[in-house]
Amino acid sequence: QQKRGRLKIFLGYASGVGKSFRMLDEGRRRKMRCEDVVVASVQPDVSDEVAGLLGGFEQIPPRTGLDWPCLDVAAIRRRRPGVCLVDGLAYRNPPGSTHPDRWQDVEELLAAGISVITTINLQYVRERQADVERIRGKRVSESVPESFLRTAEDIEVVDAPPEYCVERTQVGG
Repeated sequence: QQKRGRLKIFLGYASGVGKSFRMLDEGRRRKMRCEDVVVASVQPDVSDEVAGLLGGFEQIPPRTGLDWPCLDVAAIRRRRPGVCLVDGLAYRNPPGSTHPDRWQDVEELLAAGISVITTINLQYVRERQADVERIRGKRVSESVPESFLRTAEDIEVVDAPPEYCVERTQVGG
């Protein structure tokens, strides 16, 4: 009987509030405690702070040869880390992938006994999308079912102070 991996989610109200940094910092702390931590995905455009943290990890390269890169679930399972960091839980996988959505890849890793730390914005939670769309006026097509998020052992909300949001709005962020 294989033990299921543990799921930790960094949930943000918006892009740019620091979810990737918090995920990598959590991974760094776990690595310092001698846990076997790898990075399977990170957002393409990262801050200098995030890039600095990223350099301290073994990275599993994305699967290529499809329409766009995606998690290489088979390589992660072969490597069998204790903890896998997956930025951007709500991404869609390209046609020809085993699963249509990244969250399903994460489910496979968890079932294989690999713990996952991941990130998601509230706008991608399927059952909350209509409410967020009314507030933001923006629609997104990717989604993760709330039932999957509820399987997490830990959900940590990452928020930014109002001044940060005002500043990002003024510079077009």
